[in-house]
Amino acid sequence: MIHRYVVAIGAGCAAALLFAVSAQPNPLAMALAYLAPLPIMIGTLGWGLDSGAVAAAVSVLALVGFSEPFSGLLFAASVAAPAWLLAAFVVAPVGRLIGRPTAGGQASIGAVVTLAAAVGMAGATVVLTTVIVVYHGYSEGAKEVAATLARLASEAMAGGADESSARAFADTLVRLGPAAIAASTLLMLCVNLYAAARSTQLSHRLARPWADLPTGLNLPWPLGILALVSLAGAFALPAPAAQYFSIGVGGLGGAFALQGLAVAHALSRGLKLRPVMLAALYACCVLRAKYTLPVLAALGLVDAFARLRARAAFLPSPKPKTAQK
Repeated sequence: MIHRYVVAIGAGCAAALLFAVSAQPNPLAMALAYLAPLPIMIGTLGWGLDSGAVAAAVSVLALVGFSEPFSGLLFAASVAAPAWLLAAFVVAPVGRLIGRPTAGGQASIGAVVTLAAAVGMAGATVVLTTVIVVYHGYSEGAKEVAATLARLASEAMAGGADESSARAFADTLVRLGPAAIAASTLLMLCVNLYAAARSTQLSHRLARPWADLPTGLNLPWPLGILALVSLAGAFALPAPAAQYFSIGVGGLGGAFALQGLAVAHALSRGLKLRPVMLAALYACCVLRAKYTLPVLAALGLVDAFARLRARAAFLPSPKPKTAQK
């Protein structure tokens, strides 16, 4: 019993440290901060819901005590609580209540990704609403945030770009910010959850059987309709309504992009060049994300309605060639 809570305290301290290094302005610090949910998720998946809750609480208290209260509250809302919630959803027998559970009664992979998307969209909605309330309107808030971002961009570029370029960059960030927050939160949670589950499985402490992700990630088709409605609203409505609809585009689009990756993994099984093809696909996701990710999201959206992987399973396999005498 004591060992479990020692692990939880250590995980909480590690999570707080990973988040605290984000104050350093360098790529390595930002990459480490991206892994802040990982210790909390490992503690929850491997040592129980109470250990994960202790790890989350310790991380928040550490930041409040050694950094500042605002950092602790920000970490609690954006990292600690979502990390524990998602990991707890994975191992708790909540699948019996929401339909299509796994054999052990836990929630399906599609339900887990849906929850991660919902958390990302909720966070983006809170951020956008806060900006509107604090600055007494979206237009004024967008101007103030864009001005701040333009100044930071000019300082970071150190004279490498003129003021107009920095301002155009800042305006783009403000316009796409709500969707980006939803999508990036989804990606952060899912990547850390996969790493936590894999490491916990390797230590033989994972409470649920490992799922086959290429065939197990299935999002319900009503989410596809919601994603299409969000896309239409983001293009057709004026601000700030368009920004609120863009949150759905970012969160649900990111979820369907993950399903598109699952489709690519499933349908490429058995191909000789599969490792090269998947490596090229992931390289395109990193280097040409603005082109590749929408295509993957469209593939995942089509699969939600047409069940491409189920159809491929019933395709006749080629007959083996018999040796000629």
